[in-house]
Amino acid sequence: MNIKWKAKICSGMDVVERINFIKEGIDSDGKKYTANSVYVPSADEQYKTRAEWLQSEIDAIADKLSDDLDESIIEQKQK
Repeated sequence: MNIKWKAKICSGMDVVERINFIKEGIDSDGKKYTANSVYVPSADEQYKTRAEWLQSEIDAIADKLSDDLDESIIEQKQK
């Protein structure tokens, strides 16, 4: 199964209120499976504006979530 990032989306007006991480897996038959996770910034991050968030920070959070999202996609396929 080919699993890759579909999106890393920051939500909120002036400050980032949450970041939605979405991964998608496509099996050999072309069937798609998705898994997502939402990250809510901690107290020390809650006032960071969108411009203050670095892509490397978002990617580091994604790296921590990646294995669990992959596992969720694999479990979906096995059902």
